[in-house]
Amino acid sequence: MPSKTVFLKPRGAVEPVPWEEIAVDAPEVGARTRLEDAQFVALDVETTGNAPFLVLEIGAERFTLAGPLSFFDTLVDCRAPINPYARRRHHIERSMLIGAPEFRDARRAFLRFAQGAVLVEHSHDAFDTWLVGRGLESPLEHPIVDTSALARLVLDLPKGQTPGLARLVEELGLDVTPAHAALDDARATAMVFRALITRARDALGWQTVGDVLAALPPRPVVDRTPPSQRASVVNPAPGARGQTGQPRSAEPPATRRATSPAPNARRGRSSRRRRSGSSGSPGGSPA
Repeated sequence: MPSKTVFLKPRGAVEPVPWEEIAVDAPEVGARTRLEDAQFVALDVETTGNAPFLVLEIGAERFTLAGPLSFFDTLVDCRAPINPYARRRHHIERSMLIGAPEFRDARRAFLRFAQGAVLVEHSHDAFDTWLVGRGLESPLEHPIVDTSALARLVLDLPKGQTPGLARLVEELGLDVTPAHAALDDARATAMVFRALITRARDALGWQTVGDVLAALPPRPVVDRTPPSQRASVVNPAPGARGQTGQPRSAEPPATRRATSPAPNARRGRSSRRRRSGSSGSPGGSPA
């Protein structure tokens, strides 16, 4: 029985468009996979800016060290209020979400898009991948690389410093401009990752995916239970089952543009709400 067609709504699209899934011609990535043979997916999300931080947009680029392969882009209709400060940063209005998929459909399509790849995010607190994984019965199983941690190591930045995406783009001399839009920021993240890995292979001798993962600190586990619920989680009512793991909440919204082959010469515009160092800003990652 053929699978149901998934419709995505890229930012700027008037109507939803059918998602054209591209076959992934790559083996499942593992620690021994050589970097030049691995495929990666850079991910970025935009959110409502209000707890429980529902997803309004998902953008991603699937790529190798040689360059882009395809893109994933859609808005998400979460039917929730958008924080005014977050809206001023990412410019997503409620009217833009009409016809966009619900989060469960957008997430299902994204997980197929990211199959067999290493996930790459510029999110020192693992916020983006946590949001996409939220609602699954288990966390994302992909290897995950944070470009802010990677930059601290490769560029020898101070230990406590969290470099923003815009700063790394400038420092690495990349031809891209962060723009607080999910696909644009995902594309900038992919460019930063490629530039950092190129330097690390020369300076540190990294050859495999495992070399990269072993050199980076473990991804953080952040308690994102709303403050109003923490007391009941710690001291549940008699007979109640305590919550375990990350909290689950209403599902986030859709993404911008369906998966499409990488253009031959498309100049990316990318930006990062929290990437400039303020990870607690609405629309980005909570503190």
